Amino acid sequence: MFWIFAGIALGLVLLPARFRRLGAAGVVAVILVFVAVIAVNRRSPPDVPSPSIERTVPPAGSRRFDFDQYERDKKDRADPGAKTRIPISALRFDQVQPITGIDAGSIRAVRARLYNDSHEFPLTDYSFYLVIQDCLPTGEGKPDRCTTVYDQRGTASLIVPPDQARDVTISIPRNPPNSSAPFKLLGTARVELTPVEARAYQPTPGS
Repeated sequence: MFWIFAGIALGLVLLPARFRRLGAAGVVAVILVFVAVIAVNRRSPPDVPSPSIERTVPPAGSRRFDFDQYERDKKDRADPGAKTRIPISALRFDQVQPITGIDAGSIRAVRARLYNDSHEFPLTDYSFYLVIQDCLPTGEGKPDRCTTVYDQRGTASLIVPPDQARDVTISIPRNPPNSSAPFKLLGTARVELTPVEARAYQPTPGS
């Protein structure tokens, strides 16, 4: 690059006097362009985000489809009065008993009897809320100290005619990573099972 400018300078010296000013202006323009090109090439490249910090968006529809809920919603639209025919006060659980698991201090299921005290409509679906507490004695005649260690909500289909009862069993799933029990009792189990919703679908014509 130095030899190029040296040749241009020598050419200007050899030019006639009337062309030297015009040639000098051209040389200055070339120098300015050359400096600008160097400045652009020396600019740091734009920052590119690291792939390691890019967020991964889960694919649409990755959640498991709940077919039972879909069917229940469809029946609710076809029979909107199903949730009001049996008041929740007419539904009750009794004889609630925990079923111990293979691990010490664990419970694998809860068995109970579900009563439909309605005198008119058969129960077809119900929802429940299950709570398991671990109760430890405090001594000195004081009440046991109970702590909730597990709870579960669910919905199931079950035909219970008016003024009748049916036995139900609610399973307690194990933790998926290593199939371990979700809790371990240190004292005595106290199980509370409460109905939270009742449905009485009318039979469809032809069923």
